[in-house]
Amino acid sequence: MVRNIYESKRYRLLVLIPVMLLLIGLYFIPKIQLDSSLRGGIQVQIQTNSTVNARQLTSIIDSKIPGAQASVSRSPGGISVTLASNASISSAEERVISIYGIYSNYSAASVNATIIGSELSSQPSNSTLKAMLSSAQAAESKNLAALSSNVSAELAVLKPFLGASPIAYNASSASSMLNAAKNAYANATSAYEADTIASLKSIVPFSVYSYDAVTPTLGAFFLKQLDDIVIAAFIFVAIAVFFIFRTPIPSLAVIFGAGNDILVALGAMGAFGIPLGVASIGGLLMLIGYSIDTDMLTSIRILKRSEGTPTERAFDTMKTGITMTSAAIISFGILLIVSYIAFIPTYFEISGVVLCGLFADLATTWLGNLPIILWYKKRKVQQ
Repeated sequence: MVRNIYESKRYRLLVLIPVMLLLIGLYFIPKIQLDSSLRGGIQVQIQTNSTVNARQLTSIIDSKIPGAQASVSRSPGGISVTLASNASISSAEERVISIYGIYSNYSAASVNATIIGSELSSQPSNSTLKAMLSSAQAAESKNLAALSSNVSAELAVLKPFLGASPIAYNASSASSMLNAAKNAYANATSAYEADTIASLKSIVPFSVYSYDAVTPTLGAFFLKQLDDIVIAAFIFVAIAVFFIFRTPIPSLAVIFGAGNDILVALGAMGAFGIPLGVASIGGLLMLIGYSIDTDMLTSIRILKRSEGTPTERAFDTMKTGITMTSAAIISFGILLIVSYIAFIPTYFEISGVVLCGLFADLATTWLGNLPIILWYKKRKVQQ
């Protein structure tokens, strides 16, 4: 018969184990890498009749396309190829965004100078207006020079994609420089797409394809939105848990359990090289739900039920919860193995993240959350 670990007088010391896992997780979290869905990248879906070895194709693409960091997987429509963003294109995108900002400042300064100049024509001796006009004209000149500098830098970065014919523009015209910047970026991205498709066709023949690009700026926006979603999920969960228990300690214990599982899972991602992307974020959200489920099961059975002693209920709950978690671990373990063999990165990321979190949940719930709840219940009974 298995011994009830919660009958020990030092059962509260079990909390140190999930705390140690938390510290280890925090150490590895900075090592997490972003995948192309968050750092920016290119996804090409191709339909081919050729027999393709995904791992071999990945190596060939990396050798043919410099800096590709390719990831290849089978999809219902054929083959999915993910590539990292081209460094030159990404740098040019940042320049274009900066150019739009500078152009906006130039336009504001130009309008301001026009308005002040009109007022000064009717008040030619107004020294304040003269000073304001001088300042507006200086801002105009400064922004025009900044436009020229950024456009020149952008064209230099994109030169390999623009061919022998340079894009002409008037350095004294802000609108001409803005149009040159837009056209250069559009032409370069089109040329890079054509080069990428040609390179892929030289490796594996295909006639039908789709090409989608996620810029680093858009990837950063996605990451910010996903961060907000995870934070909002925790806030709503905390409100719901507090509404159920109406006391801080059980509520905090449940939130600690979910938070610890997520942080340990993130640390495992950093340690084992599982990239953070839209798929793995989905796995983390699934993990929040599962963690809350086991922690709520624990808290309700200890605090709301009355059969047996709190220690006995705690042990029975642990046996039930470990059975549940073991079944989930087996299911996601099978998914991990199948996705590894079939080389399906999305499923591999999801199953890897959830598995790491489930193992963390075993320690967090039964060695962290439950001892806290049990201590709270015993303390409340003694009062």
